[in-house]
Amino acid sequence: MQTTFKYTPNKRTRRLTWIISLTVGVLLGFFMLYSRSGYFPIWFGFFALTLITLLVLSIPRRIVVTERTFEIRCVVELTSIALEDIASIRKMEPGEMKFSFPVLAGYGFFGYYGYYYNFSELSFFKVYASQWNDFVRIEDIYEDIFVVNCAEADELIEAVRTLRRQRMAALAATEAGKEEA
Repeated sequence: MQTTFKYTPNKRTRRLTWIISLTVGVLLGFFMLYSRSGYFPIWFGFFALTLITLLVLSIPRRIVVTERTFEIRCVVELTSIALEDIASIRKMEPGEMKFSFPVLAGYGFFGYYGYYYNFSELSFFKVYASQWNDFVRIEDIYEDIFVVNCAEADELIEAVRTLRRQRMAALAATEAGKEEA
């Protein structure tokens, strides 16, 4: 059994993507027109292209919950958390992300993803979101924190909890079978 939750960007995310793209394009055009040498515009263009390429590779596409794992699938990247490694999963209140700051992250360019720092908790966490709302916080047994956004947050949490209970029961039955043998 596999449950899939798709990321859907909202108007704000699409607007920020256009603004960032147009700003980079205008700056590149400005540097090409008014630069006395060709080195600065080329370096700026190379840097912008490299950064945009790295950001595009990490755009979140969907969340998949299987019998064994919780997966966050991006364009190229895959983050997989074993269900037995999930310590807690909960819906976040709207103000909890208020004091979060992107460190190595994309903010608004096709979504919000990467490493963020929360000044209220003084901790780093990884975000995979296409909108800046409907957040679900997942903490694993290694104390890593992942924040995803999902329009069907309650269904996502229920699916993870149900499959986690089933997985833990199956692991317990396997261990009991090994002890009897």
